[in-house]
Amino acid sequence: MGVRSTFQLIGLLIAAVASGVLLLRNTQQPEEAPATPRLGIGYYMTGVELIVTGDDGRILYRVRTDNATQNVAAGTIALDRVRVDYDPLASIPWDLSAETGHITADRNIIQLAGNVVAQTRDERDTPVTIRTDFLKLDTETYIADTESKVAVDYGTNRVFATGLRAYFREDRLLLLADVNGHFDP
Repeated sequence: MGVRSTFQLIGLLIAAVASGVLLLRNTQQPEEAPATPRLGIGYYMTGVELIVTGDDGRILYRVRTDNATQNVAAGTIALDRVRVDYDPLASIPWDLSAETGHITADRNIIQLAGNVVAQTRDERDTPVTIRTDFLKLDTETYIADTESKVAVDYGTNRVFATGLRAYFREDRLLLLADVNGHFDP
C-alpha cells in the first residue's frame, strides 16, 4: 500500500467519522419546550343556575350562585353566594344559602360554608330554620350534616346543639351533641 492509498484511506475514515457525528447530531430528540403554565381553571361563570331533575322530569333541586369556578386539578367547583332550593317530590321543600360552597369531584356533595341558613318552605306550617357555619349536603341521599355548632328555630322556639344530621326526604332532624335551649311542642 502506497502513501497515496494510505492518505485516501485516512481521508475516507475521517469522512465516515464526520458523517456519523453529523447523523447522530441530527437524529437526537430536540429538547422539549417548557410547558406553558396552567392556571388550573377549567371554567369561570357568573349568574349560574344548575337545575337537577328526576327521571320523570320534575325538578329535584336547583343550585344558584353568583360565580362558579372549576378547579381542574382538584376536580371541584367553587361557588360564591350560593343558594340551593331542594324541591323533593313527596316531602317538604328546603331552601339553603351560604356565602361560599364547593361541589366535590364526585359531584354528589355540596359543601356550604359561611352563614349557612337552611329553611323549610311549607306554606301550611311554621318554617324550621337551621343556622350554622358549615353544612355538607349529599344530593343523592338528601342528607345534610355538620359537626359545627347549630341553632334551630321553630316559631318562638330555639334549640342549640353541636352537630346535626338533617334527613330531608324523611323531614327529620337529629341533633348530635350538647343540645340545649327552649322548645315548647
